[in-house]
Amino acid sequence: MPKIYFINLDRSNDRREWFLRQAERLGLDTERVPAVDARELDDAELSRWRAVSSGRNSLSASEIACLLSHRRCWQRVLDDGEEWAFINEDDAHLCGDMGNFLKNPDWIPPDADLIHAETNLKKVEMSRIVYARPFGREVRLLKSLHYGSAAYFVSRSAARTLLDFTLDHCEPADQILFSPQVGMLRRLKVFQVMPALCLQDYLCPSPVYDSIIYTDRTHFHRSDARSARVRGLRKLPRELFRLAEQFKAFWRRLYLSATRQSVFRKVTFEQRPPS
Repeated sequence: MPKIYFINLDRSNDRREWFLRQAERLGLDTERVPAVDARELDDAELSRWRAVSSGRNSLSASEIACLLSHRRCWQRVLDDGEEWAFINEDDAHLCGDMGNFLKNPDWIPPDADLIHAETNLKKVEMSRIVYARPFGREVRLLKSLHYGSAAYFVSRSAARTLLDFTLDHCEPADQILFSPQVGMLRRLKVFQVMPALCLQDYLCPSPVYDSIIYTDRTHFHRSDARSARVRGLRKLPRELFRLAEQFKAFWRRLYLSATRQSVFRKVTFEQRPPS
C-alpha cells in the first residue's frame, strides 16, 4: 500500500485540520511533511536556486519553497524504504474512492515511475493505449505538460532520480515533475489517471482557501525586474512567438490524432462516493 505524505506549513493549522478531516472521512492514514516556509529562505539561498533555473520561469520565493518541500517528500520516501508513495499538497480535494487506489496498488503499470493523479481541467496529450482500467478509470501515458503538483504517485527509484536532478535544476514543482522541456516527462515513465483522483482547491467552484503560491507569485512578478522587462519591452515578440507556437501545436495535434499516435483530451475530475 503506497504511503501517503501531505505537505503542510507549520503556520497553516486550518489547512492541516481540513486535510486530516478529509483523510479520516475516507479512512486514509497520512503522514505530514512540514513544508519549507518561503518566509525563512534568505536572499542568498533564493539566489542560489534561481541560478540553477532554466530562465523560463522567474521564480518567487514560494515557488522555490514548494519545490524544496517536495524534495523533502522524495527524501522521506527513500528514508522510509517505500516502493511507492502518494504525495499531496494540503489543498488537494480527494475523490471518494481514493482508498481503492491506495489499498490495491496492483493497478500501477509495472514500468511506471510517476502517476499524475490530479488535473488542471485542461486538454493534454496522452497515449492512445490505455495501460490499465482500475476501478472504472483509465491510466494512460502522459505525453505533454500537465500543470499541478498537488497529487501524484512516485516510485522509490523516481524519488531518487528527482532528488539528483534537482540538485542543479530549479523550476516550479509541477514543471520538474511533468514538463518535457525543463522537467522529467521525457526522462521518466509518467502516467495520468483519467478522470483524475484529485482537484486542487483553487479550481473548485467554491474554493476553501486562497492559493498561497499564486498570491505570492503574482506580487513577485509585479515587482521582479526580469518579469517587468519581459512584459514591457518584449511584449510584441512574445505575442508573435505565442501565436506561432499555437499554430504549430494545432497542426501537430492534427497529425498525431490522424496517425493515431496520441489522443488530446481534457482531464476531468470525478468525485465518487467511498466504496
